[in-house]
Amino acid sequence: MSIGTELLTTKMGVCRHAGIRFGWILSYASHFFLPVVFPALVWLLVSSEYVKKHAKTVFFVDLVPTACNILFIIVVGLYGFSTGDEAGTTFIVLFMLIVMVVVNVIIFIWIIVRIVKVATNKM
Repeated sequence: MSIGTELLTTKMGVCRHAGIRFGWILSYASHFFLPVVFPALVWLLVSSEYVKKHAKTVFFVDLVPTACNILFIIVVGLYGFSTGDEAGTTFIVLFMLIVMVVVNVIIFIWIIVRIVKVATNKM
């Protein structure tokens, strides 16, 4: 048997193909090469409900840093252009960068944990 046709058993007792497990892993790993877009495509195009569940989760998790980045650009742009206050703009930029780094590190760790769990068949 090839790895694509090998049957695996999940916690729910339902047999799944190894290729589907690869889809789960790819959905989580897409955070590193194509966040938001790839999980959305998998969520919309794949027929397996279990893979869709994982892709949907990754899609919404990837929206968090994207929304933070867009909010960061809007806040800094509006504040910087409207006030011209360099000290205030610097403070806001540093604060928002710290928030973005913390959010991204938390999501990065969560993604790695999910990839390991899926790869070792713990989910």
